[in-house]
Amino acid sequence: MTIAHWCRVEVGGTPRLGRLEHNRIALCDGDLFEQPPPNGETIDPEQAVWLPPVEPQQFLGLWNNFHERQRKEGTRIPDFPLFFVKLCASLSAHRRPISKPAGFDGKVKFEAELGIVIGKPCFQASRDAVDDVIFGYTCVNDVTAPEALFANDEFHQWCRAKSLPGFGPIGPYIATGIDPQGLRVKGILDGQPTQDYPVSDMIFSPQEIVWHLSREIALYPGDVIACGTSVGAADMSAGQTIQIEIPGVGSLVNQMA
Repeated sequence: MTIAHWCRVEVGGTPRLGRLEHNRIALCDGDLFEQPPPNGETIDPEQAVWLPPVEPQQFLGLWNNFHERQRKEGTRIPDFPLFFVKLCASLSAHRRPISKPAGFDGKVKFEAELGIVIGKPCFQASRDAVDDVIFGYTCVNDVTAPEALFANDEFHQWCRAKSLPGFGPIGPYIATGIDPQGLRVKGILDGQPTQDYPVSDMIFSPQEIVWHLSREIALYPGDVIACGTSVGAADMSAGQTIQIEIPGVGSLVNQMA
């Protein structure tokens, strides 16, 4: 697949598909997963009103998927990806604020992650077919309310802690045609790097994640799987800006309201 950077933006109140070309967003007509051609219209990325690059049916995430974090926390290496669900109502986009809902006064934590975007229906795919199922990769901020997560000792509330409105920024682009193994994921809080780790340190690679998960659940075009985070994730305070940067993929920026 050709290397490309796809996005969705709002133009005149209407969602539009775009592709980054020569520091401009070339608007395209058609289906994202069918390599839609540009229609001749372009816009400046600095002036864009950003949307999530896809609208997933399923927004999934992994826990305990990095060797460095596993060693630091003394956890057991799992034999199957440990995944949870972020409700799609948490979905957000580049430059949108991260806000606490009314009545919620707990801590809010960022987690810089690589996201897999599924491009074809997938259930029990063969290992050899997985690369063809993955459309591309995007930046994910798996925003988490850690106190809600561990509020009940008997049942850790993953969905609750990670699904508040605006707790799922992704984008701004989906990068296609790239090899994820050489990528690095960075979390930069108010200009200070707190996370900087290689994708190659994953316990389950992106391809292994998709193969394992699709053995038991169906995946659909547009679904997003956040690959988990390594060490260095931190709490955010009002007014702080968090940047999830993956060179070759994009830079996702949001501010804590």
